Amino acid sequence: MKSGHIILFLFISHLSLAWQQPVWIAFRKDPVFVKAPTFSLLRIRDERSLRSHLGTVLASSKSSSPVRSNDEVGDVFTDLLRSGFRPDSSRVPIIIRVREFVFSEKVKNDSQAEGVCRLELAFDVMRDGNPVLLTTYTARTIYTRSFGQTDRLELVGRKALESAVQYLSNWIKINRDKSPALVKGIKFVLIDHSVQQASGDTVFYSPLRPLSWDDFQAEPRLGSRNAATIFPTFSYEGHSRWVNGYIQLELTFKTFMVKSMSWVRPGSKTDYGLLHEQKHFDIVKLIVERFKQRIVSDDAMDLDDYNSRVQFLYLEAYRDMNRWQEQYDSETQHGLNQAEQERWNRKIAQDLKNAEDLTAIMIANRQ
Repeated sequence: MKSGHIILFLFISHLSLAWQQPVWIAFRKDPVFVKAPTFSLLRIRDERSLRSHLGTVLASSKSSSPVRSNDEVGDVFTDLLRSGFRPDSSRVPIIIRVREFVFSEKVKNDSQAEGVCRLELAFDVMRDGNPVLLTTYTARTIYTRSFGQTDRLELVGRKALESAVQYLSNWIKINRDKSPALVKGIKFVLIDHSVQQASGDTVFYSPLRPLSWDDFQAEPRLGSRNAATIFPTFSYEGHSRWVNGYIQLELTFKTFMVKSMSWVRPGSKTDYGLLHEQKHFDIVKLIVERFKQRIVSDDAMDLDDYNSRVQFLYLEAYRDMNRWQEQYDSETQHGLNQAEQERWNRKIAQDLKNAEDLTAIMIANRQ
């Protein structure tokens, strides 16, 4: 009896397998083409959990069969797309990830099935050695076929793939200059805000508009030994836009002094003293030029968060400004040491000229 049970079990299993013989799809080798493709195929990844499973179709109005492909879906899609989407410098290299590719059917009448082919793809681009999601595509292709017409499944699957790559090619054409994932890099437009005439409480830096004692309008600070004090500083404003596939980051730099925080004692308004204060102002301008250079040359400038990076570099430049101002006053003894004052006058003038020249060269080379 034990032996008889084993024979019966094997017999039943054999009947079950015969009942669910799979329908095999053999994809033709004819490549898929689209008009004016905008991308090239880098590779295809099949991310489906059941890679051999392509759904279920009807063998008759009362029975169904699993669907299989003669070859791996990733290999099939690669063969179909390789010829039409070859590498080209004008095309965007794309990784295609297959998330879903499945057939399902229901009875339409005694001789026909109504089916749906569902195809879901994700399209990635490579950036800094890592894949970045560009866009996705999901479509349901509805079809009708006779129960014995299984070759129609190959045609439906091919058309679904063709629609997907046509969608991507059109999407890239429309979004090439808009999508962050397609950005080629950052281009900088650096502008110095310069107003030669004092405006309200602010004097903006300009070589055509040197300081005057009239710009020092605060009351002298009690307890200070200084003859005069200037409050110079800098700031920046920025906005970005997409230009030909690049982020164009426009930064406006403001180097200025605040009149209501700068003062001079009566009887101390000498040309020598004013030049000392002017050099404080020139130091800030020098720091701004070096701030620009840091921005343009920064290897850690992140396309996803460049605003934070620029802000970080601004804080570093601000600390440098404070160190320079303290060193300048310390070594010149706030202008009392005339020999050191002359040395700093020459140093600041030369460093500022060199910095402005270097900034111009670096920007020109970056563009």
